[in-house]
Amino acid sequence: MLHSDKEIDRIIWEAIADSDIRSDFICYIIHSPNGAAHLAEAQEKMMQASQPVAPAMNYLKAVRAIRDLAESGDPCATFHMGKIYSLGIGVVRDVTRAVEWYEKAMALGEARAFGNLGWFYQEGTGVKKDPVKAFELLTHAGNDGVQSAKTASGTMLLKGEGCGKNTEEGIRRIEEAFEAGYLNAGNHLADIYAEGKLVPEDVEKSHAWLQKVAEAGDEKSMAMLGYRLIAGTHGKQDIDAGLAWMQKAIDRKYQPAYLWFASLYRKGLGVPQDTGKMIALLQQGIAAGSADCERALEQVLKERGVATNRPSTMH
Repeated sequence: MLHSDKEIDRIIWEAIADSDIRSDFICYIIHSPNGAAHLAEAQEKMMQASQPVAPAMNYLKAVRAIRDLAESGDPCATFHMGKIYSLGIGVVRDVTRAVEWYEKAMALGEARAFGNLGWFYQEGTGVKKDPVKAFELLTHAGNDGVQSAKTASGTMLLKGEGCGKNTEEGIRRIEEAFEAGYLNAGNHLADIYAEGKLVPEDVEKSHAWLQKVAEAGDEKSMAMLGYRLIAGTHGKQDIDAGLAWMQKAIDRKYQPAYLWFASLYRKGLGVPQDTGKMIALLQQGIAAGSADCERALEQVLKERGVATNRPSTMH
């Protein structure tokens, strides 16, 4: 029987669900198999755990179970063993062992292993740096449905890294990855057109791609687009549209949006300087759970000579 990420997720959660060790839930959050079903619960249990510094003993039970599946020839489990050692999740990070597991997973046809090992060859992580090999592996993974790998191979084509430079094909791959649901490909295109290094600078295309990602529901892109349009930092200013996008990000309680919006009022970028609105936004961010907003508010109060020896609002 071949297993899936859903099964890997079940194996891990059954091992740690009743744990009172914080590191068990930290490991789960870092591991996050595709479609991880218990992330919110893991966050809550992590904060409530009575043993904050104990080793992730229950997670290690799951690792042993995943290893047993991998040793029986299961492609998904074999890939996850590579991921566990690559990131050092509950085990000592060992890139050499990660490479070995990824190579076994590749031999079993696991597409994600081609992608992850491709990034290793691109960066020289655990293997000798080899851009040609990296491009080959990332292309294989992309053709097999790993959209982040397709985006990476597209970028390599734009640079001529490990392959002949081919701008048209590079853009096509990145666009295909976005259309397949990998929203970060759209952010990548927005950056590429804004920077004007790999393709001619195109302000309109940059904003259009960022807007596509925002319209697809990505709150980070909503906040970024809002900031750019309000401040006019990327060659285009539309304050009303920017305010609307920033508000959408805040409505979704995207924590950095509060800080970014507050900074606009602090600096007077696209909006009048307004200390009251700045402080109100930081307070809203704190209520939404932003430690960055809390630190920013303390700094603002300190600059104004207001005592800050109050108990933290963060828990």
